[in-house]
Amino acid sequence: MYNEQYEKRGLPFKDFFIKLILVIVFAFLFAWLLPKFVQPAVITNAKEANVDLSPLTSQIFADNLDRMKEAAISYYTDERLPKEVGESDTMTLSDMIGKKLIVALVDKNNKACDVDKSYVKITKMENEYLLKVNLKDSEKEDYILVHLGCYTYCDTYICEKKSTGVSSSLSKPTSSVPIKDGVDDTVYGDDNNNSTTPDNPDSELPDPGDEKPEPPEKIKGYLYEYQKNQDAKFTQWTSWSNWTKTSCSTPEHNCNDKDPKCLEKLQRYDRKEQIGTYVKKYEKKRQVLKQTGSYTQKSCSKYNYVIINNTTYATTTTTTYKVVQQVITSNGQSSGGWVYNGRASYKNPPRDTATTQYKFVGANYSYCEETCTTLPDYYYDSYVWKGTGGLSSVTSTTTVPGGSSSDTSSDSSTSVSASCGEIVTKTIPIYGYITESEIATRNEPLYGTVCYQSTKTRKLLDSGKTMTKWSKYNDTDLLNNGWYYTGYKKPIK
Repeated sequence: MYNEQYEKRGLPFKDFFIKLILVIVFAFLFAWLLPKFVQPAVITNAKEANVDLSPLTSQIFADNLDRMKEAAISYYTDERLPKEVGESDTMTLSDMIGKKLIVALVDKNNKACDVDKSYVKITKMENEYLLKVNLKDSEKEDYILVHLGCYTYCDTYICEKKSTGVSSSLSKPTSSVPIKDGVDDTVYGDDNNNSTTPDNPDSELPDPGDEKPEPPEKIKGYLYEYQKNQDAKFTQWTSWSNWTKTSCSTPEHNCNDKDPKCLEKLQRYDRKEQIGTYVKKYEKKRQVLKQTGSYTQKSCSKYNYVIINNTTYATTTTTTYKVVQQVITSNGQSSGGWVYNGRASYKNPPRDTATTQYKFVGANYSYCEETCTTLPDYYYDSYVWKGTGGLSSVTSTTTVPGGSSSDTSSDSSTSVSASCGEIVTKTIPIYGYITESEIATRNEPLYGTVCYQSTKTRKLLDSGKTMTKWSKYNDTDLLNNGWYYTGYKKPIK
């Protein structure tokens, strides 16, 4: 009884331990056998690991080339095609992607193709167009050449030429030089990647012909058109002519000495000089004594009276006092109590006084150039009062000549009287300062711009011409002597 219970109690632990071992063994076998089920073909050496994927690679590369070609053909419509023979237009893959003509291309390694070194280039030939499609991916670079034209079987403006079989396995160019006037001077590589330049540069670029071209074996090669410009011939230029006056609107004329129409040159010279004179007026202000009024007054019969600038003067002269302007009719003479005192020049006109007064004669000018900065000198004849008895100043409170004191009358003027035996009524003149303008004129030079011209001429002897020659490609004798490619060529049959 005891043993049965003991054995029954220990059995479950034993079973569990055995099951655990079996699970571990089974898991180990599963992990070891699983790769054999997933990859039944066991690679046993390195040779079996080199799987040939070249067909797949070539197909992907060819598909990418074809996609670039079709995108280019659809893009080059009439207005986008080159117009002149030899003219080309190039688009990189980057440009094509930017214009939404194509999406980015990837190679078999799922790497993007080079968007700068992959490109299409279309060139206008004599009768059609040549399209070069170049593709570079992560492993290789190659191109195809496609002949395009407007053929009767085209559905679009231009399409691929059916009669021309263009190889898609041409050698990859190893280096290139610029195209000269439409001639492709590409250097191609041989199988050993050594650069070689073919004798006939069109051996790799079939010349486009008509829709049914002649068999290639009938064309021996090509001649290329060269041209050279022969300059015009002229006589020697004459010497420049003497300067002559001309209109200031006359334009100068210069031209290229090689131009057959360049037969005369004209140069112009402008300068400022006197073209005439004009009258200029100068004006100066001066204080001149003139009679401003008079009044009657009882006064001594032996004296004459006068009021000058609010001052009363008495004189025993029998000549009535008058200012110079009233008595002098001509210059250089004494008259009416005034004695001529000579002539003098003044920068500023002088002021008259009761006993010295001036009469304007004129002005003197020194010659001036373009702008006159000197003012004229004003000339005056001067006169001094020499009347008998002279002039004595008197007032209403002073003793007038004759010993009699003056008294004041009821009017606003000063009352003058004298105990001179007899009082008479006299008219007394009143003189005051008046501002007058002394005007002088002079002829001054008038300046302006005067234009002159000088010319020289020559005669045309020969208008020149353009010479044309046909020769082999890269004819150094011609190229080194000024000849150049025109871009045209013709086959040698």
